[in-house]
Amino acid sequence: MFEFVKKFSLLINKLNNEVIVTQQRKKLYFVLGNESADLDSIISSIAYACLSQQLISPDELNSLSTSSFPIYFPIIQIPKSDFSLRPECSYVFSECEFTESDISQLLFLDDILPHLDKLSSNYDVNLILVDHNKLISPWSEKFNDKIDTILDHHQDERLYLNIKCRQIEFVGSATSLVVLHFKDVWKKKISRDDFRLAKLLLAPILVDTILLDVSKERTSNKDKEAVQFLLDILNIPKSDQDFYTSNYFNAIQSAKFNISHLSNIDLLRKDYKEWNLNNFNIGISSVNWSLEGWIQREDDNIDKLIDSFKYFKDEKKLDIFIIMLAYNHKNKGFQREFVFLSNKNKFIYEEFLQQLEVKLSLKPLFSNMDYIRFYHQESINYSRKQIYISIKDLLQQYPINKI
Repeated sequence: MFEFVKKFSLLINKLNNEVIVTQQRKKLYFVLGNESADLDSIISSIAYACLSQQLISPDELNSLSTSSFPIYFPIIQIPKSDFSLRPECSYVFSECEFTESDISQLLFLDDILPHLDKLSSNYDVNLILVDHNKLISPWSEKFNDKIDTILDHHQDERLYLNIKCRQIEFVGSATSLVVLHFKDVWKKKISRDDFRLAKLLLAPILVDTILLDVSKERTSNKDKEAVQFLLDILNIPKSDQDFYTSNYFNAIQSAKFNISHLSNIDLLRKDYKEWNLNNFNIGISSVNWSLEGWIQREDDNIDKLIDSFKYFKDEKKLDIFIIMLAYNHKNKGFQREFVFLSNKNKFIYEEFLQQLEVKLSLKPLFSNMDYIRFYHQESINYSRKQIYISIKDLLQQYPINKI
């Protein structure tokens, strides 16, 4: 089903063998998920590209020659080698009957970056952002004026206000917005091959909304509408839908939490995001494990774990580094823990940290050191998306000066 690498290779070969006439430059659309490259970002970008290509409108068919058709490429914003750090992605693709050959056709940053300058000089390159609404490097240096569409569910950064399509809503999953963006056209052209794509799209919505659980404050009516549309494509009878979605969700979660074989640094970079707020570099890693289990793996030596945290923070040149841990406890259910590292050996922002402790209901776990704090996070509904907003607001209320 996927032929992204094949099409991209043909494009590059053509570029290397002939001069492109400027007046007839072909349109290329790169569909970008965010830099954490989680299930939602990866699948929403792939789906947007696939559906855009296969659901090209009759008006476009009539007005364009075949050689002028735009081409859509989803770009997974990690090196290809990092895909193996995401066992839940491998499981979902396999469950949806996508083969290793299909997966080999996915495009990653290291496939694109060596050719980006030449492509942008010879083709009309445009960007579509899913699951984020602010460009990061390397795209932000040259492509701020080439954004065509945004479909996102994070805090609105109020950028690119005059683009063709800009939809930023607090739904549970960006994939829901992609499904509904194409729904009216897609339902008129559903083919048997769409079953695999529909099941693929279902995965991140179920995961991000925790099975459409409204009590977790992540689920909107649009998430429910998207899920129902996908289940209808899959021809799942109403009486079987809860059983079907529950089994699928549990299997994905089981794969997602199967990470104990990864090194400390791989765990920290597997699902990582970074921002610059008020001239502070802030990074947040999400890890699906408990501190207790992680420390036990380090021979009950917490210092070994702290050394890994400090190494990662220093490598990324962070002022604040947060590790968010999430896991299922056999008796207590879903739990969150929270680790906070500062950029100095003493805190210079006690008031900021105290407010964060109140906001997230953070309860100290160990006898904390000055530059690192360990907490149990009692407000479990605060995911990284909400914590980013809280940190951004607190930094404006309690400005911190570097020393």
